[in-house]
Amino acid sequence: MKFSLKQKQFIDTAIGLPLLLLNKMLTIALGKILRRDHALSIAPKKIVIIKILGLGSVIMATDALVSIKKKYPHSSFEIICSASIGEGVASLNLFDKVHLISDSSFHRTIFSSIKVLSNFWLDRCWVIDLEVYSKLSSLLSLWTIAINRFGFYFDAVPFRNNVNTHNIFFDTTSNVTDNYKRIAEAVEVTSIEKYIIKGFEHRDINQTYTYIAINNTCSELARERLLTKQQMKEVCTWIIENTNYKIAMLGAPSDRMDMEDFISEMKIDKIENLAGSLSFSNYYHFLHNECKVMLTVDSAPLHIAQKLNMPTLSIWGPTTPQSRIEVNQNNKIIFHNVVCTPCAHISGALPCKGNNFCIKEIKGAEIIQELKLLL
Repeated sequence: MKFSLKQKQFIDTAIGLPLLLLNKMLTIALGKILRRDHALSIAPKKIVIIKILGLGSVIMATDALVSIKKKYPHSSFEIICSASIGEGVASLNLFDKVHLISDSSFHRTIFSSIKVLSNFWLDRCWVIDLEVYSKLSSLLSLWTIAINRFGFYFDAVPFRNNVNTHNIFFDTTSNVTDNYKRIAEAVEVTSIEKYIIKGFEHRDINQTYTYIAINNTCSELARERLLTKQQMKEVCTWIIENTNYKIAMLGAPSDRMDMEDFISEMKIDKIENLAGSLSFSNYYHFLHNECKVMLTVDSAPLHIAQKLNMPTLSIWGPTTPQSRIEVNQNNKIIFHNVVCTPCAHISGALPCKGNNFCIKEIKGAEIIQELKLLL
């Protein structure tokens, strides 16, 4: 059985923090003794990215990451991530090697972590930790014994002091992609280029499409992002009754039964359940070639659609579009900006206690109107 998100967060604090503090004292002592040269004048043999959870975050970082890769073309560009996002990360065709850490049990996590770390002990490496709050990712960064370790810091993560060789300030008020760009600048990248998933650079706006893609799924963190069943029913009914498009319901394998139940309640033949049924490669081709637009909450499929040059209408509440995407004619949003938003990723206990009125107060008619404009 895989760890739940709450279990992972508990382990990260209960085990990760004491271990990190112990290793931190050792690191400070060894730093004074060894006096290693942390200059960037010599390119590393390997550049290793750490992003354990959050496929959407990896996708948002791709502009910065591809720019780093092109800055150091002779360095192997690799990533350490959890097995749960490994296929999605590999499908981006950005990394020379993907190292997977198992999250199926505690002892497998330990074993797989040691196995992964052993790949870097004898090589001159730089490590870039893209996690913001994690103690265990800081430990992984330390245990690579990398000559240079880049990572985020701000007031909420004081444990990072004296752990990274190069600290980059994480600005919680700016767009996440701007923070990733600061990481790239820290490794002396002077220009950031836009990354589009290979093979999907061009999208014919005059092409005839069959589907409207709908994604009402997200990770365990802040499921208050999801639309209500009533909102979904109103939007799906309008699409079927007023357009020629079919509806493709997206999601992971774990979402398949929920999607099946929803479709059964709707009793409409033109809604298809694609949750967990496609490989990432086929998923990209389906969205790019078959879907006119995507209606979605803040979740990885939104960022995938953007990397496929696909028009999107995204619904926001516990998170804010200003911090996650670039809003333009191709990327429409609905966001009521209530007084307690954003709360996800910031507050451990949500102010509404789960009564996500930031989402619930959005009318189905408002979603339909914006969808009309995008179509």
